[in-house]
Amino acid sequence: MHNYITSVGYDGKRWLLLREDGTERGLHKGEAVRSFRGEHAVITGGRAPHKPGSTGKVWTSDNGEYYPGVFGLRWVKA
Repeated sequence: MHNYITSVGYDGKRWLLLREDGTERGLHKGEAVRSFRGEHAVITGGRAPHKPGSTGKVWTSDNGEYYPGVFGLRWVKA
């Protein structure tokens, strides 16, 4: 998986964190992103959705935990 950020979801399967910028490419640990507010952050990992309808979470280098949509990201089944 090219060392992309992955996590096991509610279904026991591996999920992949993707950018929603039209490239649909995976995200690497330590990659810089920008929020919809224009704030910069470095993604260190995350948690895939824990139940259907959930978006999961992403973690930042400043110990923040956010919904992936804040940074234009989303979890998809790998």
